[in-house]
Amino acid sequence: MNPSGKGSGPEGFQTQPLNQPPYPAAQNPPYPGQMPAAAGGYPHPGASVPNYAHPPPPPPYDANSNVIPPPQNAGTTYVQVVTRAQVGPDPASMVCPSCTKHVITRLDYETSTKTHIAAGLLCLFICWPCFWIPYVIDSCKNANHYCPNCGAYIGTYRG
Repeated sequence: MNPSGKGSGPEGFQTQPLNQPPYPAAQNPPYPGQMPAAAGGYPHPGASVPNYAHPPPPPPYDANSNVIPPPQNAGTTYVQVVTRAQVGPDPASMVCPSCTKHVITRLDYETSTKTHIAAGLLCLFICWPCFWIPYVIDSCKNANHYCPNCGAYIGTYRG
């Protein structure tokens, strides 16, 4: 037994009978300005509380709504893919996309950023009297290809 006598468990802890809940079922008083709760615990809508209707449920899910319908029998469609001509540093033999004649392209060279960088490097490394060489060598410039028949631009080779 314990030293205190009756109603105490081991080491002085208070024990309760097994058939009673551990906490009393007393309700707390309402806070100031709060309406007291109904006997059921949840305030049911009365005359002063508006009754809001629930929104309608969403339409049922159709598993076939994302399926693409089969194509109808239509006429044959031809798709022409236009690609840029692969050109190099020399004149190229090809069919002109504009006039559709077989030609050898005409080249026009133009200075580019690569040309200016090469001239700047020559000036930087004490070869400043030779700075003009990249401006006369075609391999330091971009090669623009044109059709000699119709003059259409075909492509550029950046060398």
